[in-house]
Amino acid sequence: MKKLVMLAMATAFIFGATGMAQTSLLNKVKDSKEVKQTEATAVVSAKARAEKLQKDLKLTNDQTSKVTALFTKQDASVVKLKSETKVGSEAYRTKLAGIQKSGDTELQGIIGKDKFQQYQANIKASEQQAKDKVNSKIKSASGSLKMK
Repeated sequence: MKKLVMLAMATAFIFGATGMAQTSLLNKVKDSKEVKQTEATAVVSAKARAEKLQKDLKLTNDQTSKVTALFTKQDASVVKLKSETKVGSEAYRTKLAGIQKSGDTELQGIIGKDKFQQYQANIKASEQQAKDKVNSKIKSASGSLKMK
């Protein structure tokens, strides 16, 4: 009977240790995939945003490549900031605002003052559309609640 109990305990220990080792290995693989995925998404995002700007503001190919480089640099700064600072903290918001301000200054230097003003107007219009969409959803949801 003692031998059977010892055998059961040894088996449980072996399976437990194996399971923990596999979990640790899976976590390492998952973390490295997330980092690579974040970097790849940042590059795609920067290129997509630059192409949208090219279409909206009629930028030259040279301007578009410079804007892509700027956006890529900004995205890398934000990823670094997220790893160093707690997202949502006051320090994070201050540093993020600094990154955005310096990026806007560089962007204005690349595309010119007139196109930059048009860019800012487009941003404000997009923000207003988003607010209107949210407000309409809230109104429709509150209206459907009153009907019930």
